[in-house]
Amino acid sequence: MIIGRKISVQVATALLAAFAAVVLLAAVPSPAAAVDWSLPATDLSDGPANNAYGAQVAVAVDGATTVVWQRWDGSNFIVQARTRPAGSSTFGGAVDLSATGQDASSPQVAVGVDGATTVVWRRSTSSNSIVQARTRPAGSITFGAAVNLSATGQDASSPQVAVGSDGATTVVWYRRNDAGNYIVQARTRPAGSVTFGGVVDLSTTGENAFHPQVAVGADGATTVVWTGTSGPDASSIVQARTRPAGPGTFGGVVVLSAAGRHAFDAEVAVGVGGATTVVWRRRNDAGDYIVQARTRPAGLGTFGGAVDLSTTVQDAYNPQVAVGADGATTVVWRRRNGFNWIVQASTRPAGEDPAGEATLFGAAVDLSTTLQDGYSAQVAVGVDGATTVVWRRWNGSNSIVQARTRPAGSITFGAAVNLSVAGQDAGSPQVAVGVDGVATVVWERDGPTYRRIQESTSGPTMYSLTLTRSGAGSGSVSSSPAGIG
Repeated sequence: MIIGRKISVQVATALLAAFAAVVLLAAVPSPAAAVDWSLPATDLSDGPANNAYGAQVAVAVDGATTVVWQRWDGSNFIVQARTRPAGSSTFGGAVDLSATGQDASSPQVAVGVDGATTVVWRRSTSSNSIVQARTRPAGSITFGAAVNLSATGQDASSPQVAVGSDGATTVVWYRRNDAGNYIVQARTRPAGSVTFGGVVDLSTTGENAFHPQVAVGADGATTVVWTGTSGPDASSIVQARTRPAGPGTFGGVVVLSAAGRHAFDAEVAVGVGGATTVVWRRRNDAGDYIVQARTRPAGLGTFGGAVDLSTTVQDAYNPQVAVGADGATTVVWRRRNGFNWIVQASTRPAGEDPAGEATLFGAAVDLSTTLQDGYSAQVAVGVDGATTVVWRRWNGSNSIVQARTRPAGSITFGAAVNLSVAGQDAGSPQVAVGVDGVATVVWERDGPTYRRIQESTSGPTMYSLTLTRSGAGSGSVSSSPAGIG
């Protein structure tokens, strides 16, 4: 039978004395091959004539899902949010988060274990752009007031946010300093606090640094990565700094990519055990861009050597990385195959020890169909290890959003599913997965008169469960909702 619901097993009193001989449930259920999606997609941003862009999504432990984006209000771009409460199938109304009168853009969202939700964005002032944040406390339905995080006087861009299991929230961005260089900065709101601490400069002074990313481990250790410039040729390199668990400070700058060839697009993910994987693209000696990765194993202070994930000869771009609760790590990217761009993935299975520079990642797997370009790949992993990858793909007439899922316990991805409707371009997909295995995908899609934000949600992970009676007796099996008996 196929189940994706609560099951109760009721047995006769006589059998309770010999519980081991009652009903045996398969210890490792097998996931079903198909993944159901809520189609057609739901429109989240308001119409009928105001464009919306840049959707991001985050899911709380209880399943509550928050989507944020920027939308034209007729005069300026404002940041908005909609939330689907835990246990509900519908989103509440849109909430304006940024103030009107000046453009706001680049929203990001993160949710703590307790459900507290923090949204950050970039907002213009009369003289420059600053980073702002608003937080909806745990148990509340409203967001608090906007807080300015970056200093005025110089432009700040590309905010990112991450929350630790204790609720500590770190926001990073890059900002021009008074000397004219771009630096990466951070502010942290400690666990149990309602205010952010002071600004911390993370990148080296006198050098430019851009596009930071941040990830927090289960123990609270926080790693920030970015693209910096260094050396006499000012080549681009990937750098990182880590703040150990607890109230300490960030350690020194660590250079992750080799010097001499430009490296970009750094991304970082941390497993439940603390193993931290950073990926990026770097030009090799032949002049092609390849995707590389380095991992700092749990409990160690240093990263292993760089591993090439994509094949040489053809360029690879835009890597993304996600880690499951079991430690399985999946990296996705787009790569030129000689004819078009295809989406590829490589996975380091659960149980592999990432110590050193051993090549533990599997061979790259093509996810998108050849002969039609695939772009903008994103990846998310559920607690059970089910992995969903989304991207946009050209179908010969317009771009559509597609998804493929590798079920928990499987080594192969299922078939591609079209999430957006053909006929108008769709792109910029993002994906998040809840602890129940439900994946939520958001994207932008053109309409006849405006660009809107759309959403589709997968059903819960479905498993094949085998029930075997051992011994004599009677009993029954029921489920909630009903359907198994």
